[in-house]
Amino acid sequence: MERKINIFGVNFDNLEMIGAVEAINDLIKRNKNNSSKGFVVTPNVDHLVNIDKNKEFERVYEKASLRFVDGMPIVLLSRLFGKVFKAKISGADLTPELFELAHKKKYRIFIFGSKPGVADKVANIYKNKFGENYQIATLSPPIGFENDKDELKKNIEKINEFSPDILFVSLGSPKGETFIYNNLDSLNVPVSIQVGAAIDFMAGTVKRAPVWMQNFSLEWFYRFIKEPRRMFKRYFVNDLYFIKLVIKEIIKK
Repeated sequence: MERKINIFGVNFDNLEMIGAVEAINDLIKRNKNNSSKGFVVTPNVDHLVNIDKNKEFERVYEKASLRFVDGMPIVLLSRLFGKVFKAKISGADLTPELFELAHKKKYRIFIFGSKPGVADKVANIYKNKFGENYQIATLSPPIGFENDKDELKKNIEKINEFSPDILFVSLGSPKGETFIYNNLDSLNVPVSIQVGAAIDFMAGTVKRAPVWMQNFSLEWFYRFIKEPRRMFKRYFVNDLYFIKLVIKEIIKK
């Protein structure tokens, strides 16, 4: 089976969850040894649409060290083109695995983003689980921080002061990926990753779709039911554009 799958404008890394965690661990070790920086993305249908529409966002994804498929529609449709993914690796599934990795390898982790108090709740959950020596810090920046040079600098300094091995960014997409890309040189972090709603799910402030809905590619529908006003444009306007990407792939074939 292919290690890389190029489809819908993205060159995906085709790995199962265990392999994805190992690849990130290797990236952390390599970047720590070389004083380098990298970041991980988990493209879903909405991301693919934004990549096709926005050249700057496309550059962000081209710069990523690892790209894992997040979205059953992508996994299922890819089979029509003879490209089989080993697994869907969403940020929501990957993040808890990386928290476990941090415990095993004694990595320091930093959660940047989410509403005030949400990341702190996750930090407390894992400190209770693994003990007070579990190295985790959090910061919820003010709205619009990225447009204020002083505020942006202050937030980056707080991240760097903690010296994390993994930075979990919970700012939403494309804001989170763009923040990492624009500030990669300033962030003294081996690996950063935009994790979507993963922190909210882990804190219990947002309920995730039942597993059967995830398996049947209905997680989007569950989120729409829970937040119809916020999700309507994303799922019923923006993501209709995805049909254009499917047609592009058919023509390419």
